[in-house]
Parts: sequence; C-alpha cells; structure tokens
Amino acid sequence: MKHIIIKGIGPDKPGIVSQISGMVTSSSGNIEESRMIRLGSEFSIIMMISIPPEFESTLSDELESIDGIKFYLTQTNKLPSNDIPTHVINLTGGDTEGIVHKMSDVLTSMGINIIEIITDTKNAPITGATIFQMMAKINLDTTTVSELSDRLKRLERKLGLDITLDSI
Repeated sequence: MKHIIIKGIGPDKPGIVSQISGMVTSSSGNIEESRMIRLGSEFSIIMMISIPPEFESTLSDELESIDGIKFYLTQTNKLPSNDIPTHVINLTGGDTEGIVHKMSDVLTSMGINIIEIITDTKNAPITGATIFQMMAKINLDTTTVSELSDRLKRLERKLGLDITLDSI
C-alpha cells in the first residue's frame, strides 16, 4: 500500500465530502487522517489515504472530474503514532495582528512541534468586537510543561489574552 496526501480547494457545495470519500473507497483506498473545512465560500481538504499503487492514477483521474476543485496528490510516508498530542493550548482574546506568529514563536524557541492548530474569529456578544480564538495540540514531555506554562503566562500578560495549557 502507498500512502498519499490529497490536497484540494475549490468552491463549496453540498455533497463534496461524500463524492471524494466515495472515490477513495471505490479505488480500494482507505482514509487514515483528514481535515476538511469551509473557509469563506471555499472548501478545503487535506487527507492521508492508503491505496494500492495500481489504483492511484484512477483515483487521480476521478478526483479531477469534480468540477471547480483543483487536487494535488503527493506520496508520503506514514509516521509512527507515538507523536500524539499530550497537551492543548487554548487562546482567546482581542483580534490583533501577529497572535499566531507570537504563539508559534514561543513553541519554536522551545523546540515544540505543533501537531494541529485551529483558529477562528467571532463577535463578542455585547460589544460586537472581534474575538480571536486558537486551539493548538502539541506533544510535551513532562520536563517542558512548567517552562512552557511560564512562557505562556508572560505572553498572556503582554498581549492581554486568555491562554490555557491543559493535558489531553
């Protein structure tokens, strides 16, 4: 079996997930990991599948038949699942420029890899001000938890945010 990353983006419409997953299944493929989301009016997908090598080109041709979505297929190697997230960082606060960069810079400076990150904005209930939200999953060993907590508290005070670090 080969491991393939499928990346695609195009206009959102009902039934895209069903269509793509059906094509993977009919090509003897198996979806192992995936993220799919609508951002604005666009649908975006990234998924890792395992598939017999002889079905890869058939799947690629089928995916290209979906109107408006451009797909890219890339071969990859499946990594061991021992790099599972152990902690989650939740951040909420006023939407100001550079929050993701400043947070990720703290993690990078400590050699911590982000496994998954999700950001979003919403309007505050009373004022209507834009509130930024971020959730990041990371893998920490116990020796770095205290140091990261201290650095996150400093960032929280500096930017006026609410940041929590919790075990999963």
